[in-house]
Amino acid sequence: MNKISEIIKSKKHYDGITLVERMIECHTNAISIALVENFEICEAYTHGVKRREKIEKVTADTLFQAASISKPVFAVAVMLLVERGTLDIDTDVSQYLVGYEVPTFDNQKHKITLRQILSHNAGLNLHGFEGYQQGQKVPTVEQILNGAYPSNHLKLKLIKKPETGYQYSGGGYVLAQKIVTDMCKYDFCELMNELVLSPLSMTHSTFSQPLPSDKLSEIAFGYNSHNLELPGGYDIMPELSAAGLWTTPSDLARLGIEVMKALKNKSAYLKKDTAELMITKSYENSRYGIGFIVNECKKGLTFGHDGYNDGFISSMSFCPDDGSGIVVMINSNIGDDIPSEVTNAFKETYGW
Repeated sequence: MNKISEIIKSKKHYDGITLVERMIECHTNAISIALVENFEICEAYTHGVKRREKIEKVTADTLFQAASISKPVFAVAVMLLVERGTLDIDTDVSQYLVGYEVPTFDNQKHKITLRQILSHNAGLNLHGFEGYQQGQKVPTVEQILNGAYPSNHLKLKLIKKPETGYQYSGGGYVLAQKIVTDMCKYDFCELMNELVLSPLSMTHSTFSQPLPSDKLSEIAFGYNSHNLELPGGYDIMPELSAAGLWTTPSDLARLGIEVMKALKNKSAYLKKDTAELMITKSYENSRYGIGFIVNECKKGLTFGHDGYNDGFISSMSFCPDDGSGIVVMINSNIGDDIPSEVTNAFKETYGW
């Protein structure tokens, strides 16, 4: 039995049933998995259909919303700009921002840095975002930051002093998105394609929100916690750096592989020092490096991230000690435990 078979057929991690039976139980129509061994994608597994009413099967090239896994992908772009001298992760971001100032809880100015933002230690609010249905007005980055119509949330605000504790903030990533575009004077989607997606051959990935009509045939339709298909198949996520990436497990695996190679000083794309900084916890009692969640397993350090958007859930984990890893993506909120269950089965199979 190969390793993917062990992972999907093991009943230990799926409440005594197989993965496919678990998907049926959780009304989850599609799953896509990429496995990494020895710094290479070794297997891609898919099961299910893109849309419940259709018979078109999901493939390794089917797109899913990555949700918060967008964050470490964006963080890689930021760190490339740091390598080039365009940005400094410890400079006060007020020096980079054009026409915007972060409101504060005490109406005093506080130094906020990209290091703090990308590791969720800046003290900013706005944990996550709900998205917008097809046909709704979609806010600009400035409207998102200011909580102005048609945004559907509060404005971004400093709610405690920076570096005084972990405070997860998707809003901080939107602030970093504005910094990047203000400094580079470049369209965000084109910039991400130039810095990350194209160099890493992430050919099925895009930050386009909404998706171009010719891409709709490539996506898995999302299903919410009420088991209802999202109108048009997905919610629009204009908070691109925080939640806007469309991708595949194999494309995300390519990103993880490159970071692992950089840690071994075998990457022409990313410097070893940069990769080490990204997967080193930035602050005491924090689980975040720069963009990545950092953990440990029996083999050593691991890094990765999870994602949760309406209709889509994902998870990725990589172990640089042996160059192994897994990425899991599904299209159902009812199946919200499935990515972690698959990952746990993977960890046992690979001796993590």
